[in-house]
Amino acid sequence: MRRRAGGALAAAFAVAGALWVAAAVASGSGSALAAAGLAGALLLALVADPPVSARDPRRRAAGRLAGAALALVLGTVGVVAALAQGFGLNPDWPLVAAAGALGALVPAVAVLVLRRAELDQPVLASERSALLRCAAVGIALALGVLVAAYVLPAVDAVVGVGFGLLAVLEGVALARPGGAGLRRVPTPAEVRAVEDAIIHGPPEVAGHRRLVVRSTGGAQYLSVEVLLRRAVQPARALAIRAELEHRIRQILPDLVVDVRPVLDPDAAVRPALDPTRSYGDATELLDDATQPLEAAPAGDEPGHGEVLGSAPWRQE
Repeated sequence: MRRRAGGALAAAFAVAGALWVAAAVASGSGSALAAAGLAGALLLALVADPPVSARDPRRRAAGRLAGAALALVLGTVGVVAALAQGFGLNPDWPLVAAAGALGALVPAVAVLVLRRAELDQPVLASERSALLRCAAVGIALALGVLVAAYVLPAVDAVVGVGFGLLAVLEGVALARPGGAGLRRVPTPAEVRAVEDAIIHGPPEVAGHRRLVVRSTGGAQYLSVEVLLRRAVQPARALAIRAELEHRIRQILPDLVVDVRPVLDPDAAVRPALDPTRSYGDATELLDDATQPLEAAPAGDEPGHGEVLGSAPWRQE
């Protein structure tokens, strides 16, 4: 069922984009073509920068750069098409307005269907947000055409240029090496979810740092680095990562979670205590630490490590 839900999401974008492309071909509307390009860029931003099952950083980077290149191309084509149309009124504006309204209806219906469908994993809020953004593009297209028909013809071209620029911005965000999207400070609930997962999680984890929440294409991503007390084998690091991501997703199901285990930089300077040390070992260490100091050597000068019996100003 989850796979079908993912297919329905992509199908909603495809149907809406196909309607706008058909309207652009039939009427020569640059704004309709730009709307289709923006819808494609939103979908690319949603799927190119996870959620994906593969965690290989190289594959993730390659997919993000490919999506960024395609989004930039779509945005540029949209801007050029809107400017080439000119600032006059399109004679087939009713067709473009109808295509915009129908294109907005498709993702809106998909949101309602996916929300009521019984899925093994619920649809993320980020996925619903992406569909609603696509619906908003169709509504903006229809309203822009109506305003151009009854108020100012140049509004149609301005809306098309705006769609193209937004698609370009999505491409630029995807191309950022540090990860796409706008960053924000995590909420207290998100911080508590990470801390609870660490407290009740693997014993090798000492804490966390660089907790960031960002959004791309309507999706919300939480990334965090967890600090390990000591170096572990790669297989154990993967197991720690999977366990913490599962625990955090149980508390924050609407976020895509990415956990990166790293060695605590203080571990090399301040080694962690060995939890397997016995009570007898600890007693021996304590006895060694409480042994009396060596006797001071004979002579007037104080010996090594000796403490003066009194301060000079107290001597008579």
